[in-house]
Amino acid sequence: MTKSIACAVGLFVFVAVAGVARAQTTQPVEWKVSEGGNGHWYAYDMGWKQWDQASVAASGVGAHLATLANAAEESFCVNNAPIGYDYWLGAKRSTIHGAFAWVTGEPFAYTNWYPGQPDDLTDSGCYRFGEQWLEILIRDHVNVLWNDEGYTCGTGNKSILEWDTDCNADGIVDYGQILRGELADDNHNSIPDVCETSVTGVLPPSVPSQGGVTITINGRNFPDNPTVLVGGTAATNVVRVSATRITATTPAGLPGMTSISVNGFTLPDAFYYRPECGSDLDQNGEVDTADISIILLDFGPCYQAPVAAPTKGPLPPALPDAPTPTSDAPQTR
Repeated sequence: MTKSIACAVGLFVFVAVAGVARAQTTQPVEWKVSEGGNGHWYAYDMGWKQWDQASVAASGVGAHLATLANAAEESFCVNNAPIGYDYWLGAKRSTIHGAFAWVTGEPFAYTNWYPGQPDDLTDSGCYRFGEQWLEILIRDHVNVLWNDEGYTCGTGNKSILEWDTDCNADGIVDYGQILRGELADDNHNSIPDVCETSVTGVLPPSVPSQGGVTITINGRNFPDNPTVLVGGTAATNVVRVSATRITATTPAGLPGMTSISVNGFTLPDAFYYRPECGSDLDQNGEVDTADISIILLDFGPCYQAPVAAPTKGPLPPALPDAPTPTSDAPQTR
């Protein structure tokens, strides 16, 4: 179904509201289990966005566009919404002209379509890609219906956000626990720190900068196929021993304190890369006392490569036995 505003007018509106496209969301509200709800949290992004932009914005705060499983959930969202707007919901067609599906994968069972919708309008103008996304029209708290919508010539819609993740499986939505201070969220991404990949330390704490040494990385929530960077360079022979331990082989790197990254989480100054003894650290073309001073002052003891033990040669031939004296030989006193 087309918007009531023509494309040309929509372009004018887009210019007029461009300055508020990054408006903040409304205060999140909980649909409490004690009140017959699902324990999920909802908020309203009052910026103007196209559907995919709204979906990315929701993911950026640990949410998704709202999915409405029944009339009761829809009623809760409608009653808390600023009225007079169209909002994106978390559903889109599986293909350009296919059936609608929720982004969470839950059954697309409950619907509340405007009469004659969805009609998947397609033309060569504003709706040239068809109407692939789901919006809810909230004119007031009573007159509420759904419509399929496409990329328009205007500003897009506002959107309803939903938080429902329970990453630590304690039966409570994580977002509420973060708001109440029950779970830490130091990077403010609405995902509890206990549920994110992190690195707590590396053993041994010091290795040669030449690389080729096996290290053990300790942390939490390591994924099945982790990517490990040592000072920004990929490690080799990476093995996930458990969700809290990884082994890997270090690449060569510059002497000094070095960072460790596992799937984007970085622990700076994780361990120490020792320079090799005899390194020309000041790069003046020779190894001299200045290099020794640099090693001792800036890096501490240098790394002495083990020297292979010399290979033993064949044993010398045995000396012949001395003759045994006879009874005729003169005796010495």
